[in-house]
Amino acid sequence: MPTENNHQLQEVLCAFMFNPDENVWDSTYFGKYYDAIQDLGFKEKIEQKAFHVKFEIKADAYKKIPEPQYNEAEPKMLFKNVEKNYAILMGNAYVSFHKLPPYEKWENMMRDQIKPGLDKYFNIGLGKDLSQVQMLYLNKYEFDEKEKLSSRFSFIPAIEDFGIGKERSLLLQSQYDLEPNLIMQLQIQARLTEQKTKEVFLQCSCIAHNHDKKRSWEEIAQQVHDQNNLVFNKITKNNYAI
Repeated sequence: MPTENNHQLQEVLCAFMFNPDENVWDSTYFGKYYDAIQDLGFKEKIEQKAFHVKFEIKADAYKKIPEPQYNEAEPKMLFKNVEKNYAILMGNAYVSFHKLPPYEKWENMMRDQIKPGLDKYFNIGLGKDLSQVQMLYLNKYEFDEKEKLSSRFSFIPAIEDFGIGKERSLLLQSQYDLEPNLIMQLQIQARLTEQKTKEVFLQCSCIAHNHDKKRSWEEIAQQVHDQNNLVFNKITKNNYAI
């Protein structure tokens, strides 16, 4: 059962977004990057396609149900190192590094996964003009239905404290400005299961905007990691260096 142990994080993600105007792009880069990361153990690739759905609402829309417009989004490619539970997601001016369980620690992810993967990305001619870096933790918890969420997480409302009601589900989404270039995004979703337990998903993410263009990608990645790690530990009442 997942616990509040850092090794049980369901997914850790570090993503890099670049200025698309400064990076020439076409789909052949998927193949170039795949060839480049073969020696890092990435032997599988899966194309991911998405669609944008748009409804145009007009003043007389009540007379006729508007037809949705489907626009195919730019494809992305997922590369997998099954042996180490690594993944890389690549798109136009975008690359992200994912670690599935067991996650050990940030220093290992930087040394063994992110730095080698970014070096290969830069070497094929991509990665000019870094615009954003994102760090994200996703975790899952399950515990007895009688235990209040507020006993596990630091800023969850507990209606039982007012002597009324019973906690059944929760959906919390919030965003915060931290430093001038930092945004924090949180999402907590909880529900009662058929087994009478509480299942909780926590997503904690920090995004840095590279406004001044003076710092290295390593410095910015370290900044979003440190801030994300701090907030995650505050929320979960832990003190892990992850």
